[in-house]
Amino acid sequence: MSEPAPVASPRARLVGHAVLALIGVVALVIALQLGLWRQNSPGEGLFPFLAALAMVAFSATGLARDALTLETAHAGAGERTGLLRVAAYLGALVFYAVSLEFLGFIVATAITIAFILRRAERYSWRATGALTAGTVVGCQLLFVLWLGAMLPTGTLWASLWE
Repeated sequence: MSEPAPVASPRARLVGHAVLALIGVVALVIALQLGLWRQNSPGEGLFPFLAALAMVAFSATGLARDALTLETAHAGAGERTGLLRVAAYLGALVFYAVSLEFLGFIVATAITIAFILRRAERYSWRATGALTAGTVVGCQLLFVLWLGAMLPTGTLWASLWE
């Protein structure tokens, strides 16, 4: 049985939503520069654009919700735990961005999702394994088989097989 994730203070949630929304807006601009559509097929920027759009939409929704229900009481230790949780998410995203080309899509995605589910969300090992495997397999089916996208296989694995 997994233990519940700690509750962040309203102020920490507002800061977290604002930071994620800002990062999402930057990602939207970068994705648009990559191009959304090329020669009747998805361009390099389509998936990052959709992911960034979802990130901005969910962050803005959370920001609006938390701004409307802002409490004046301080959370004390809960605020620190909430900031550590946001830091875990940001660290995982930075790791993913840095390691994607080197480790490849499957390995980088699996490590990132497992870290987020286990450390930031405190899921059990069983739930973490199942959700990670389902996400990786689902992404492979969606992007490689259905959309025909070429996901990075990783320079590490390419150098091992040469």
